[in-house]
Amino acid sequence: MKKAAVINDLSGFGKCSLTAAIPVLSALGVQCCPLATAVLTGQTGYPYYHCTDLTEMMPQYMDAWKKNGAAFDAIYSGFLTGKEQITQVLTFIEEFRTRGTLLLVDPVMGDDGSAYPFFSDELLDGMRALTKKADVITPNLTEACLLAGVSPDTSGNGENALLAFAEEIACQLREQAEVPQDVVITGIKCRTETEPSIYNIAATENGIFRHRSPFFDRSFSGTGDLFASVLCGCRVNGMRTEDAIVLAGKFLSHSIADTMKADTLGRDGVNFEKFLIDLIK
Repeated sequence: MKKAAVINDLSGFGKCSLTAAIPVLSALGVQCCPLATAVLTGQTGYPYYHCTDLTEMMPQYMDAWKKNGAAFDAIYSGFLTGKEQITQVLTFIEEFRTRGTLLLVDPVMGDDGSAYPFFSDELLDGMRALTKKADVITPNLTEACLLAGVSPDTSGNGENALLAFAEEIACQLREQAEVPQDVVITGIKCRTETEPSIYNIAATENGIFRHRSPFFDRSFSGTGDLFASVLCGCRVNGMRTEDAIVLAGKFLSHSIADTMKADTLGRDGVNFEKFLIDLIK
């Protein structure tokens, strides 16, 4: 069975990070080998939560895994608390990445035009160094703009201007990469249409690819983690990025639509479990 080392946090509530990656990768026939960056009682959208940072434990993970002869078909990183954890991930890549190892980086830094509270210039510099090494990156538009050093406010007005702006940023990031890279900008919200839509845009060796899904105008915890996890598992299984995006989009649309019917709070995540069957071949 193929294996993916997933470097992310573990949150007790919120259906995000590792609790999203483990079931999705398992459904896709890929063993998820978690390296926890932090343990949280619940994701940070809850009014009360406690977080234990595991930065000091990360070298112990690497040491034990290396001594046990661990090998991975993919390395997939998500939430990282800061510069030191990014340094640890870069070391992990040096130790465990081989010619055939897929590297997927989800550069968690912000959303909806704003950086998250833990954001810093050091974090951004580290993320830029990390994403340039990746085979696939999955920033949202805010994160893509941070990586590219541009403001989301320069995107212009209207759907066509926004999508063209995202495509330009995706191409810019791809050109800056140290390896042939697929840049997937996720969750681009277009509310100006008669039928509101959300787009995922990819820049790959095949050109620009757009995928549209219905936009429910609700934000739910973990959707980015679910998307990146589907993309990781599909790529490990030999699927093209463009085809993986279509599958991930359908999976999320079904999950979100079901969650909307249940009137679930956004911080609680989406009801994806019953749709994992759609990922099993």
